[in-house]
Amino acid sequence: MDDRLKERLSRFGQGGYDRSLAGMELIEVDGGRARVRLPVGEAVQNVNGALHGGAVATLVDVVGTLAIMSADREHRPGVSTDLNVSWFSPAPGGSTVLVEAAVLKAGKTLAFVQVDIRREKDGGMVAQGRMTKFLS
Repeated sequence: MDDRLKERLSRFGQGGYDRSLAGMELIEVDGGRARVRLPVGEAVQNVNGALHGGAVATLVDVVGTLAIMSADREHRPGVSTDLNVSWFSPAPGGSTVLVEAAVLKAGKTLAFVQVDIRREKDGGMVAQGRMTKFLS
């Protein structure tokens, strides 16, 4: 990973809406792939005490963007043009999720990424998302 990408990644989770993912641990970002770990703390739980659907969509956006930045020569984060999520099973409060993003295709102006969110304890699929980004 080059120094430009490292500098840009150092800002994730530090400000703005990304702070909602407090405790997110960056495991790997390189070559169109990104992996993070997130404890399902109170800040990202719904009223039933499980990972909130909005937090899931945010994870798709944030971790997908990290993967796209690592695949793009200019490390552009892009602008989301499409994001969809399918939910499969809950991640209860107090558990931890692993989020893995893989770029499906990155071109001159568009990038496509798939993001899987699994419970760390048993590997159960919590949700899967896909996102398209315009790279300006």
